[in-house]
Amino acid sequence: MNHIRKLLFIAALLSSSLAFGQLTEDPDDRRDQGRDPLKTQTPEGRPLPFGQRLRFGGGINGFQFGNPFSIGVAPVVAYQATEHLIVGVSATYTYTRYKPGYIYANQGVTINQYGGRGFLMYEFIPSILPNLYLHGELQSTTYQSKTDQVAGAYTGTVTAPLVGVTYMQPISRRFGVNLTALYNLNYKPSDPISYQVYGGTPFVLRLSFF
Repeated sequence: MNHIRKLLFIAALLSSSLAFGQLTEDPDDRRDQGRDPLKTQTPEGRPLPFGQRLRFGGGINGFQFGNPFSIGVAPVVAYQATEHLIVGVSATYTYTRYKPGYIYANQGVTINQYGGRGFLMYEFIPSILPNLYLHGELQSTTYQSKTDQVAGAYTGTVTAPLVGVTYMQPISRRFGVNLTALYNLNYKPSDPISYQVYGGTPFVLRLSFF
């Protein structure tokens, strides 16, 4: 049931974003004989300056409902390096709450995570599935884990490589809605810290806008 709610929530956001995009299309996006504009060149074939290749936005990451409950935000700055390659960086914050009984019988656990990530997105089969990107990133997270009724908190830092795919629905030349599915290569279910910090799953589902 939780998965169905998530899918419906994402579908509603995508639909509303598409409708919004029809009203807010970038005026620089001049079509040439019905073709989409190039992402790194003007319609006349001149390279776009650095500033016009930048993308700004943010996203929602690590969201889970129930037990644990988790929600995160992540501002993003990305750069259109080539027609098919995007590179970027992002700061991240995630709040996670485990209710009593999930980890410890009578105690809940609250985890605050701060960090950053660098990522690459490559549109690998544009002629067959345009806007589908291979996605790889390296994420570093500093966490603070606090157990109810226990003095003090446990802190540390973990680093994880993640790989997967991103589907981007363009709204304008420099903005789109992105649905990302990643797999955490550093996830260890037998490690309590890894289990808590990554929400008990190696899979990451993320919604972002840039």
